[in-house]
Amino acid sequence: MRKVMTLNEAAQLFGVEQVIVVEMIRHEWVHPEEERTLDEEDVARIRLILELRHQFGANDEAIPVILHLMDQLYYLRSRLGFLASSNNK
Repeated sequence: MRKVMTLNEAAQLFGVEQVIVVEMIRHEWVHPEEERTLDEEDVARIRLILELRHQFGANDEAIPVILHLMDQLYYLRSRLGFLASSNNK
């Protein structure tokens, strides 16, 4: 069972206004399965976006590009792991 939290709980966790979390969803940077709840993956993505903004100075134009590239890397990494494990059998 995956842990879930509300938008407000996520905002409090990161010390931001709830509107920031709502904006991330509106921009489709975060894709919650349910309208007003976030799972662990959503929360991790919010953390990443906030780090990109605050620690690396990424702006709203750069965020979707970075997220897309990271999604591609994770996908390729998982495919390589699958291929490697199926070749070892």
